[in-house]
Amino acid sequence: MPRVLGSLVAQSYRNLEIIVADDCSTDDIEGAVAAFNDPRIKLVRREKNGGVAAARNTGVDAATGDLIAFHDSDDMCTVDRFEQSMRRLEELPEDYIGVYSSRLIYNEVTPDTYGQMATYIRPFPHETPLEGDLGARTMRDNIINFPTLLVKAEALRAAGYSDHLLRKNVDWDLALRLTRQGKFGFIPEPLILTPTSMDPSVSANRVSRSQRQGARSYVRITGKLRRAGLGGAALAKHYTSTGIYLMRVDRPRFARKFLGAALSLTPTKPKLWAHYLLSYAPGLHAKIRQGAEL
Repeated sequence: MPRVLGSLVAQSYRNLEIIVADDCSTDDIEGAVAAFNDPRIKLVRREKNGGVAAARNTGVDAATGDLIAFHDSDDMCTVDRFEQSMRRLEELPEDYIGVYSSRLIYNEVTPDTYGQMATYIRPFPHETPLEGDLGARTMRDNIINFPTLLVKAEALRAAGYSDHLLRKNVDWDLALRLTRQGKFGFIPEPLILTPTSMDPSVSANRVSRSQRQGARSYVRITGKLRRAGLGGAALAKHYTSTGIYLMRVDRPRFARKFLGAALSLTPTKPKLWAHYLLSYAPGLHAKIRQGAEL
């Protein structure tokens, strides 16, 4: 927490209201905030743990500025993050409601494991489009890095709160609604640094939890996409992803419904047929998946 808050307090753009939303953390957040003795920092506490969406909503409720930015608890930002974001937003036409940047993700390492470190950038360099009207693009998947986002508060509140029932793909769900409010600008330089653990036990726990949360989030978001008017091959792709997620968390009957819906839209996909037929033999599906990804 001290490193995270330090990267915000040290921003070259000084006119900030820094809201720390405590989602019932066991860390000494109050002590970390007090150590900076900075009047711009405001600590707000939640009475019950609600996850990232609920914490963000608490922060949005407490915000008083015309612009809102998100910042995750394990991220650090470059010293000119807000200076660059403000400058870019001011350059854009009025129908642009926000800007976001690329994000550098890297492994936490020791001197002994330095040679195993990997880094990558999101969005990936081949992604298009990256700015302008991203509504159709966001229907496929999300490229807006919310920890790098600076958005007009009026547009954010018009889009609605983050869905507190989701524990995964929270950003994507909100991006689907935000991109209906206006256009976005993009800053190619990484303004956020995100460390990830190389500890196998931590990674295994994250993968297991991620699959369960991913299945639930895909079910919910796919329903929202369908109601928003998405159809054809694009919707079939989301049905397929939802079905595969559900197979991986041992929900074959539920998975079959989504795979069947995908087949009704795209009936000539051999791999999709394979997934659908193997939903009647989930044990075999799991064995095949261990040997080769379908």
